[in-house]
Amino acid sequence: MELIILAIGAVFAILSGYLYNLYLRRKRIQDILLRRFGTKPEYKEYDFDRIKILWEETRVTGCPGNIDDITWNDLEMDKVFARINGCCSFAGEQYLYRSLRTLCFDRSKREALERKISYMESDREGRTDIQKKLLCIGKRENSYHVSSFLNDLDSFKLDRSWIYYTLQLLLFLAIASSMIFRHIYAYAFLGIIFLVNMNVYALMKNRYETNIDLITALQNVLTISRKLAGNKEPVVSGIFKENLSVLHKLLKPMSFVNGRHQREYSADFMELCGMYVTGAFLFDFVLYNRILSDLKEHLSVVYELLDGVGELELAVSAASFRKSLPLYCVPKICKEGGICYEEMYNPLLDKPVYNDFSLNGHCIITGSNASGKSTFIKAAAINEILAMSIHTCAAKTARVSEAEVYTSMAVRDDLLAGESYFVREIKSLQRIIEVIDQGRFVIAVIDEILRGTNNRERIFASSAILKYLEDKNCMVIVASHDVELIDLLGSERYANYFFCEQAEEEEVIFDYKIHLGICEQSNAIKLLGCFGFPERIVEDANGYLREYQDKEKNAGSVCGLLF
Repeated sequence: MELIILAIGAVFAILSGYLYNLYLRRKRIQDILLRRFGTKPEYKEYDFDRIKILWEETRVTGCPGNIDDITWNDLEMDKVFARINGCCSFAGEQYLYRSLRTLCFDRSKREALERKISYMESDREGRTDIQKKLLCIGKRENSYHVSSFLNDLDSFKLDRSWIYYTLQLLLFLAIASSMIFRHIYAYAFLGIIFLVNMNVYALMKNRYETNIDLITALQNVLTISRKLAGNKEPVVSGIFKENLSVLHKLLKPMSFVNGRHQREYSADFMELCGMYVTGAFLFDFVLYNRILSDLKEHLSVVYELLDGVGELELAVSAASFRKSLPLYCVPKICKEGGICYEEMYNPLLDKPVYNDFSLNGHCIITGSNASGKSTFIKAAAINEILAMSIHTCAAKTARVSEAEVYTSMAVRDDLLAGESYFVREIKSLQRIIEVIDQGRFVIAVIDEILRGTNNRERIFASSAILKYLEDKNCMVIVASHDVELIDLLGSERYANYFFCEQAEEEEVIFDYKIHLGICEQSNAIKLLGCFGFPERIVEDANGYLREYQDKEKNAGSVCGLLF
């Protein structure tokens, strides 16, 4: 009796210890999730080649709203992604990336996303429960290739499936004949078929297993989808509850195949032997092909479920992003052209300067070096993308238009393609003009237009391009050092803004605030002195500047001097 009591006590102690450790683990996970929500994500290196697979597999070339590579790189959108990303799964990261690269022009979808974000902001317990479920999906390396797998299911099928069915049938016939006839030939026939099947299983096992990880990743998504279907909030459970029958159908064979796959890693010798013996019945291969056939039959639903999981992750990330910002707003998105920001800033900056900005047409922003022009126009473009993707702006208030965003900013030489800076620059501008000529409403953001060529041709070529865009269905925001552009374009169609600074004896002080009007000062020579260049260089530069200004006065106009 005492031994029984001791055994029960030992079992109870072990079970209590296990449950307590499980409680501590869950509490630790919840504490981490709560602590991270609303904080700036820690900096880390991302493998964007994997993250962007879903975007590349599902994008429609030339579709309005796509953010092209030039614009993405100009605006440092990889950093913007990292600043927003709080996803727990591969599906969330890929969906967030695709959303930032595919602007949403569907008002109902934006409103549906806003309802999810609002839920994540207001219901802390509900949000953390969803996050804990999403953590089970994980971010294993192979998981990021699920969309490639789904897009080409036929190529992943095992060839000549009729062979497996035939061998399977022969094995069952051999077993039945040996039990009925109990003759040495029947046993020999059974032995031969069994060995043939074992060899087929061993030979094909490697090819089959390379794709099991993808099915496992997909099974994790579908399993969590089934759990989310039971959520009491319709904003969470909607798409999952609608497809419960499909989820059950897809998960049943997946669970069997993945269960057997997991047992391969068992250290139990008898378990491994049993696996190979049952492998001779070739159930794994037959079920694997059936899984692929089921996935193909319900492919649209599978993508909906993947997007449903991804959108929940995006909603959590957007809610956390909002809370982590010093200032944010939900933008008002209008059909008509025009943007209006109050206290707008670049969300990548830790100590931003806020600016008010309104525009209903085109504008040229002038200003001296390092005065904030480039940072400002990047902020305007980034906020348009954020408004149209995650329904959030880094501003106190924002009214934006439904517009595509194209930029020409950080142009570089392409030595491998044999293209100079200027050639790359005109190609960058050309792609913007081609899109605008299609009648699509575009916000075109250009930094230092045509700076890759000489001063005379730059001024007149730039003015010709900007004049061409005057009457087009677009908004053009240009940052430039060239005050001469304003003289050539006039202020009727291009509003004038500028950034400036206060020059003191030993330094140049920038306020990074935008002003209405034209910048009449330059600080390039002053900066040489501030950065410790030899005094002679600074004096010579000032002398050359005075000579140029005298010639300019004698010529009577800038245009006369240039010609």
